[in-house]
Amino acid sequence: MDHRPGTNAAAEVSGAVAEEKKYVFVCMNADCRVRGANAVMERLEERMKGEEFSDYELRPYMCFGGCHEGPNVVMYPDKVWYSHVTKDDVDRIVDEHLKKGEKIPEFTGKVDKGLEEIIFQLLDSGIF
Repeated sequence: MDHRPGTNAAAEVSGAVAEEKKYVFVCMNADCRVRGANAVMERLEERMKGEEFSDYELRPYMCFGGCHEGPNVVMYPDKVWYSHVTKDDVDRIVDEHLKKGEKIPEFTGKVDKGLEEIIFQLLDSGIF
């Protein structure tokens, strides 16, 4: 078994490490919902149907704390935080980030770096 940091020995099967689950979290707290988080979530649900996205799980998140920058969408384990996301932005996020692995810079960097780090530490510890 592989015991290097960052590998999951328990997930190892016949010498191959199983793919790590990927998550798309949408903040669903009141501020984000007022700014359109429900529409963002619904559009993501529509776009993420099918086998192509079977390694992703779309989940609502109670609150990321970046209320004034919402709606917020966090890609994990990519550790990318998208802010001010609208329903119209979802197609671009799916086509560029989920399909191609390309980060969309104009949606990032809007929340405090310290807050981002705290949220990513919580997600790293499995709190979601």
